Amino acid sequence: MVDTTSPVREVSAVAYTPAQLNRLISREIAGRLHEVGETLLTNVAFLMANDAVPAAAKQVRTRTYLDVVAQLWLLAAGELDSVTGEQVTR
Repeated sequence: MVDTTSPVREVSAVAYTPAQLNRLISREIAGRLHEVGETLLTNVAFLMANDAVPAAAKQVRTRTYLDVVAQLWLLAAGELDSVTGEQVTR
């Protein structure tokens, strides 16, 4: 995170306060966590459509993927909430 007690610095002729910079960074992190979650959901769809994988293995892997997706989305929501105070639900 950015030190919110430090003075504002100029970056490429655009000045951000530390709070603004923290919000920008948190939104990027949250967005990336959502993207990784979406990729895992794509993997679940591919796994379920793959007839070469035994049904027992599909069930365990699917449950694991979906649990990780839920955790990633909770992290993303927490990241935004910690800096912006926005409550994000999925």
